[in-house]
Order: sequence, then C-alpha cells, then structure tokens
Amino acid sequence: MEYETLAVERRDGIALVTMNRPEKLNALDRRMCREIIRLREDLENDDDVRAVILTGAGRAFSSGGDIQDIMVRLVNDTVKEKEETIRLADQAFLHLKMMEVPTIAAVNGVAAGGGCCLAMACDIRIAVEDAKFALVFVHRGLSGADAGATYFLPRIVGSGWAAELLFTGDFIDVHQAEKLGLVNHVVASQDLMEASWALARRIADGPAVGMRMTKRALGRSIMSGLADQLDFEAAVQTICFQTEDHQEGVRSFIEKREPQFKGR
Repeated sequence: MEYETLAVERRDGIALVTMNRPEKLNALDRRMCREIIRLREDLENDDDVRAVILTGAGRAFSSGGDIQDIMVRLVNDTVKEKEETIRLADQAFLHLKMMEVPTIAAVNGVAAGGGCCLAMACDIRIAVEDAKFALVFVHRGLSGADAGATYFLPRIVGSGWAAELLFTGDFIDVHQAEKLGLVNHVVASQDLMEASWALARRIADGPAVGMRMTKRALGRSIMSGLADQLDFEAAVQTICFQTEDHQEGVRSFIEKREPQFKGR
C-alpha cells in the first residue's frame, strides 16, 4: 500500500512507521489522518507484522494539528464541516490505539497537542533526551478535550497531573515525562532507534496470539470491573492454551531453553 505522509518499512516481524512531513514538523493534516486509518488495516492484514514502531522524520515527533490544513480550516468551515474534520482526526487516534499488535512510540523530538496524543495512543513510549511534551489546546482557545487527551492522559499519569497539563498547556521535558510515567525509557538521540528496535524485537519474538490477546485485555481493563475482566482474561487465555506457541513455551521450560515461537 502506498502512502504520501507515512514511510513504512517492514523487517523481521517489525513495521517501522515514520511520519514523513519533516518540513511541517510532522504535523497532522487530513491526508495523514486518513493514512493512519488505512495503516491499521494494512498492518493487521500482514501476519508477519508482530510489533510496530511509530516515529517522526527530522527533528520532531509531531507538532500536532497542521495549522493550514486543520486549524485554519476549522476556523473558517461551517459547524458541520468542523465536526467532520474533528471526527476524521479522532478516527486516526482510535485506529492507532486499537491496532491489534503492540505499538512503540519512538519520540525523536517535540510531541505537542495531537502529536503528544499520537505518542500516548501507542502502548510504550521511548524518548530522546531533548524530547518535550505538551497538550497545548488551551493556548489555542480550545478545550483540552481533544484528540483523546482526556482519555489517554489520566490513565497514564493520573487525574491530578492530567488536569494540570491540560489546564495549563505547559511543556514538560523528558525527565518530568518519565517521572510521571508518560515515557517508559529515555535514551540518547543516537540510541533511539536501536533501543526501539531492541524492544520491538523482544515483543515480535514472543507468542503472536498471546501478545494480541494481552493487548486486547489491557485495553478492555480500563472500562471493566474486576469480575468482568477476569471473565475476559479466562476467555482469551483459553484461546492461547490451544496454540502451538503455548506447547512450545511449556516444552522449552521443561527443556531449559529459550522458546522458539511461530505465531501459531
């Protein structure tokens, strides 16, 4: 599948997806939103893809919504057209979050507004030492309730910090982001892709069905009570018990060797 705003490289069970608008600091325009929606179907239909890395070309991860294509348009459009544009962007965040395979955001620079939400829509975040994060919606006269921010942020950093970051729109540096749990790992710029590939490799080498079921259960747990979640865990674990990978996992444990998972 061809893309204009994304560069997609597949290698050894990992898909590296690079937002490729460096001259715009990888700002989200309507075209990129549509391509992120298509990307989910593209990667999920490829059985060889077991992990995804999302990063940005150039010096930014993503600066958020494109000023000309989205922000100005939202000012000048009719109410109906405004809602259609917002809904399109929302679908991009939803499809990234709902992607079946584990996702890693390799944050190579600033992640602001919708760009920060793209990083939060991924399962894991690795960031360089000079990365910065902000939910800047209030600085544009908008609500912080945008791009899934009020869903992602309190679940990652807690309600208090989510409120402060959304109310102020302040930038935080990568070390504060790590302290809050917004970032899993901080690495030097030259080590970002190596660290991201190494983690993606560990995930891709795991049992594919088990990984997908784990991701489904993690997503569902946010909206479930304990009893419902235990029922769901029992259902997905029953599926995993029937896989060849589970049999290999047991054999390798008994034989005291590393498992060789086949994704079946």
